[in-house]
Amino acid sequence: MKKNILYTLTLLGLCLAACSKGNDISNLSIITPTGAPALGFYGFASSEKFETNNDPSLIVAMMNAGQKDVIVLPTNAGVQNIVKNNAPYKIAATITFGNFYVASLNNDTNNEMDASDTILLFQQKNVPDKLFHYVYGNDLDAGIHYVNAVSDVSKAIKDGFFVDAETGEKMTPNYVLIAEPALTASGLTVYSNIQEKYREKTDNKDIFQASVFVKNSVDKKDGDALLNKLDKDIDAAIKDSNKLLEGMNAVESANTLFGVAPQMAANVLKKNNGMGLGFKKAKENKASIDQFLSLFNIAETNEEIYY
Repeated sequence: MKKNILYTLTLLGLCLAACSKGNDISNLSIITPTGAPALGFYGFASSEKFETNNDPSLIVAMMNAGQKDVIVLPTNAGVQNIVKNNAPYKIAATITFGNFYVASLNNDTNNEMDASDTILLFQQKNVPDKLFHYVYGNDLDAGIHYVNAVSDVSKAIKDGFFVDAETGEKMTPNYVLIAEPALTASGLTVYSNIQEKYREKTDNKDIFQASVFVKNSVDKKDGDALLNKLDKDIDAAIKDSNKLLEGMNAVESANTLFGVAPQMAANVLKKNNGMGLGFKKAKENKASIDQFLSLFNIAETNEEIYY
């Protein structure tokens, strides 16, 4: 009898060990840029293994060095890092699908954006600039000027002017490229939705903006479990923005951790998912990812880089 009991307990212990092994996401180290990509991880806010950074170039360096189990980057930056630098990761899913808008300062005489207007963009030759030029072409280039970041766009809106980097001239913008949640904070009128214009030009494909990259050494069960949680969390937040609010408020320094105030993030998400959150597995959307990457002259991806 004792032998049977001991045998049963041993089997139970082995079963529990086997079931738990490879399914513990609490030990996975995660890093994501602040802003919209970080919001998708609201369910990880209180985890000591979760961190954010407002400088994607530092995250790229971490990816090269294989320092984190899970890394979130602009899709183009992450894929290039795998292809060119053999970063030990695979692209698993995309979690942001664009939060860019052209806004009007309502100071244009004909209320139509053209090359005679002063148009302020940010991040020259990067994602926002590439998307703007993809949907509008080069016909507006005579009116285009640049600042470094969306925060500089917000400053130009508040001040009513910006200083042109090339000429040093003080200029008043008529139209600005801006991202949420800065758009909502600005109170400006939306002139065009970049996401909608992109879909019009790509046979209804989405902007595959920021993606999750899983390190090759991560146990498949762990990776799957994390992606499943991420999928469920994002879906729940889109359906009920209070879920996002509660998750972000689980930490005292939410503004700093996420780069967005919790209430503002929830308000923008409630506004027709203005943050552009979502979850789509990368491998199932290779064609859309290739379309997005073509903006950066990145060749068609090899299936080997997909999780």
